[in-house]
Amino acid sequence: MFKLKLHWQIFIAMGIGALLGLIYQNIYHGSPEGSVYQMIISLGTIFIRLLKMVIVPLIFTSIVTGVSGIGGGKNLGRIGMKTFFYYLTTSLCAILIGLTLTNIIQPGDSVNLGAQGAFDYSKLQNSGSLADILIRMIPLNPFQAASSGDMLGIIFFAIFLGVGLTQIDTKHSNILRDFFS
Repeated sequence: MFKLKLHWQIFIAMGIGALLGLIYQNIYHGSPEGSVYQMIISLGTIFIRLLKMVIVPLIFTSIVTGVSGIGGGKNLGRIGMKTFFYYLTTSLCAILIGLTLTNIIQPGDSVNLGAQGAFDYSKLQNSGSLADILIRMIPLNPFQAASSGDMLGIIFFAIFLGVGLTQIDTKHSNILRDFFS
């Protein structure tokens, strides 16, 4: 029996989905409540909510197993510094590319917004000092951080737990590592 490779199955499914979406949009545009269109919208919303539901546990367990698998001390510090410099380098590249393209393309230059375009700077909030940001990074309750989607708090707690796993007895830490894997 002939079986397509997974990447071809995905491309074919994407093509069929796009084609059916275009056909359905042209035929049933503006259809009433309770129609097939409403059912498809509901299924799409359910799918997106299921994806969002999986994100927090996936990130948490990935970070805990990754940090605890690295080991403590020298390895963790070395990889942490490499990660930090990689993050700074990629952020700098993204900023430079964005600024360069903005100056070349000048988006919005031909748009005249008039009075609507006036921006109220008084509504901007100051994110605080570096110390305030670091304090807010540490969650008071990791479960509340997970339920509210506070990703910075979740990441901090996962790193903290992963480092803690490297410091306990191997027998007990292996049980917890297996749990998070």
